[in-house]
Amino acid sequence: MVSCKRADHAIMGNEGLRLTPEEIKTSEDAASQGDAAAAKKLWHHYEFVVYDHEKGEMWREKYEKLSKGETKK
Repeated sequence: MVSCKRADHAIMGNEGLRLTPEEIKTSEDAASQGDAAAAKKLWHHYEFVVYDHEKGEMWREKYEKLSKGETKK
């Protein structure tokens, strides 16, 4: 996460992680097909932009599971 003394700067720094509703749907579809990068995008979106830690944690776990599976191939 962006470390900054001013909260407004930290929020602005995380805006690059924000996904549109269409991007969320596309990323969810891709992650369900085994795309670790899509799961990582969703993790960062929910954890650092939306601040939904429950969903962020869920996508983090999926990302870690998928990224481990990719290295075994």
